[in-house]
Amino acid sequence: MLEDVLVQGNIGKHFGLFVYKRIEHSKCIPMYKILIIMSVFLYTHTNLNGQPTKDHITFDDSPWTILLQKAKTQNKVIFVDAYTTWCGPCKTMAKEVFTDSTVAKLYNDHFINTQIDAERGEGTTFARKYRIRAYPSLLFIDGDGEVVHRATGFHGVDDFKVLGETALSPSGGLREWNRRYQKGERSPEFLQQLIVAKYNAMEDDYMAVAESYMRSQKDWSTLPNMQLIFTLTEDPESSWFDYMVDHREDFDLLFGRETVASKLQSLFLKKPLGKTEDALKEVDRFYAKVYPDLAPKLSAHFKMNYFRTVGDMNSFAKAADQYLSTYGSSDANELNNIAWNFFEYVEDRALLEKAVKWAEKSVDLETGYHNLDTLAHLFYKLKKKAKAKKAAKQAIALASAEGVSLTTTEMLLNQLNGRGE
Repeated sequence: MLEDVLVQGNIGKHFGLFVYKRIEHSKCIPMYKILIIMSVFLYTHTNLNGQPTKDHITFDDSPWTILLQKAKTQNKVIFVDAYTTWCGPCKTMAKEVFTDSTVAKLYNDHFINTQIDAERGEGTTFARKYRIRAYPSLLFIDGDGEVVHRATGFHGVDDFKVLGETALSPSGGLREWNRRYQKGERSPEFLQQLIVAKYNAMEDDYMAVAESYMRSQKDWSTLPNMQLIFTLTEDPESSWFDYMVDHREDFDLLFGRETVASKLQSLFLKKPLGKTEDALKEVDRFYAKVYPDLAPKLSAHFKMNYFRTVGDMNSFAKAADQYLSTYGSSDANELNNIAWNFFEYVEDRALLEKAVKWAEKSVDLETGYHNLDTLAHLFYKLKKKAKAKKAAKQAIALASAEGVSLTTTEMLLNQLNGRGE
């Protein structure tokens, strides 16, 4: 009985009340035993200074004006976790980072902590005032409402502690670093630190500061400079992009070949490529220069997506058939998307039979509602009614678990049932 009470009891300020309510209705435990149980629990959950220990950040849900008053009175900074209900990284931080005991000690000892849903109530005003653009946004704000430091995105335990320590440091934090920059400090180490902090905080002028810094650098091949180039490059027409292309092997060693290839390709696709024939020639030249051993595959993959993007579905079908027949794919989503495009736009029976194979492989790789629905529609278009009905029923069975709309599959199944076998 004792074990049951301790396990189910609610740790915190309501613990005594919860235990009392549970045991009040139990006629087999005398009151003196209740007091012993509560005393033992409170002792084991108290540290050597006589204060209850915390294994999570304690958040204050007072209104923002009250939090500002507390910050002034206590001479503390407010840590704000600005989140949304749909933000996955926000939930992961709440579960894995805010519950770390070392994080809890740092933040509970030195900050007034609060959480604000940026899309509800007072949070919408807060989000506009403090220009919240990404989630989670992690802000450190003083009693006057000024931002001392900020960052965006998921932070693991160690990074999150560094973030808090930086906000506490008299010489650290974005506010102080911006003041030093405005006063003319330009040491390379300081600028590297400032640029990264501005980028992580999504401050508007981070790129202007970075470009000014890089113009002052004679050697771009240092590790800090290459990290800045790789992280911040967004313009495929810039000298930074050209430098990455010309020194691709060096970047591969630092960041990994696949990561660099993905970055370069995503940037290259932002370029205005002109007419189709000229665009495809430029693509071939680009891949031949950057990844000569992978150039044929990368070019073939690009052409397939290019024709789909510009709406030339006949050329897309030929390019997709050529690409998958030559190189294949182990990406379930890619196979499903191509197969669905074939259902929508292709009438050639031989190509539709190939699309069935791709949809079946997609299902084998990662069975889900969408690829089973694609398979059902392809079978239907090929007039293979029994197979279409089987795939449609499997898709519907999975749909409830995935929380997706069943409209198209149910319509298909109704058509199949209406026509019979």
